[in-house]
Amino acid sequence: MISCRLDQRLFDAQMTACYRRESTYFYLKIDIQHVKEQPMKSIRFTKSEIGFTVFLLLFCFLFVFVEMANNKLWTNDFRVYYGAVHDFFNGKNPYVDNYGLDSGYFKYPPFTLYLFGVLKWIPFWIGQFIHLFLLASSLLISMFVLREMTFYIVEPSVGKRRIWLLYVGFLCVAIHLTREFHMGNINLILLVLFVVGLSKIQSESIWWTAICWSLMTILKPIMILAFVPLLFYRKWKLILYLGGLGITFFLFPVLHLGWGGNLTLWMDWFKSIAAHGTYIVSENSLKYLSSFYFGTQSEWIPSLVVLLLLMGVLTFQCVRKQKQQFDLMNWVVLFTAFTPNFFVTDTEHFLLSLPLLVFLLVQLAARKSAVGWVFFGIGFVPFSLNANDLWGRKISDYFDQLGALGIGNLLFIGLFLVLILFPETKTENSEK
Repeated sequence: MISCRLDQRLFDAQMTACYRRESTYFYLKIDIQHVKEQPMKSIRFTKSEIGFTVFLLLFCFLFVFVEMANNKLWTNDFRVYYGAVHDFFNGKNPYVDNYGLDSGYFKYPPFTLYLFGVLKWIPFWIGQFIHLFLLASSLLISMFVLREMTFYIVEPSVGKRRIWLLYVGFLCVAIHLTREFHMGNINLILLVLFVVGLSKIQSESIWWTAICWSLMTILKPIMILAFVPLLFYRKWKLILYLGGLGITFFLFPVLHLGWGGNLTLWMDWFKSIAAHGTYIVSENSLKYLSSFYFGTQSEWIPSLVVLLLLMGVLTFQCVRKQKQQFDLMNWVVLFTAFTPNFFVTDTEHFLLSLPLLVFLLVQLAARKSAVGWVFFGIGFVPFSLNANDLWGRKISDYFDQLGALGIGNLLFIGLFLVLILFPETKTENSEK
């Protein structure tokens, strides 16, 4: 059964979850002695969790049903995977032709062709519904793994029975979910690999994290930003595992194509990535925002400057206080949420901000800060409400021109950063 309880064995191993009042983040003290000897208990869902599960399933089912009724279940991105796999296993170069849309080029590393390889033997419509089922399952698993990380491990008085926070988190990304299902992309698969890997980063064995995160990165290499905090927290063993799996993925096509064929395939992929920026425009990237608001004409400098600033703040945080394990989780979700601002990419990638949003919501609920909720609301409007169906095409296009989605995401990141760096004082807590 799905491991939604974030390794239930930890709860049988004398777990003590503490909420650090002089800080705005949480940490965990666990006696992990003899953890492996404890049996796995069966998973029990509360009524509120069952209700939320039904809600998510209804959302996915109704959206797909409406798309089919309106003949709009296009899943153009899935069409790219399907066409590229068929071309590749028929001896053609998958990185040359577009599939469907003018921008429908296959931009994924060669190893992913083998991950999608089963599509060669099944009809398109069957593969399409299997893919949509995987997306819905990924959403469901991601939500409940996030719930376990934040609501059960963190602080019982904060997380217990507060399922409404997940509803708010869902509402924040609902617009992006509709586009994800409409296009049939794999960002929800990235999300579930990320959160499952993150949930296992505190366990004795980090193989689950290494496997999930290496698959996540080979699917979309832009996810490498999530690894930046690992360097500061000296997770050398995990980094070594990730590197080893990465080399394995790089060499895997040799078994099929030989050394020369493998190198040629990777070179074709690099060429397709280099051409990606010529036909993709993202009003939400720092490249665009800096050009639109400040007139800068640089491809990478704005993104690199903000990245270096975040790394500088992380360095300060590591030097200022003893590093706790949950601090690492905070920083990993922050850098992951920063990914669609750093790179020029599609709006569906802002689904990667969901872990940060859930972490942020739990912290705001614990702190009970009216100012914090106000700033959250300010970020919510551009991040979550920019849709043609809500505002009409003219206003929505104007929001796009302003880079509203990217600004909203940066506001969420900034608020989360403030909560980490400026904790409540003991006096403030005592007054509450």
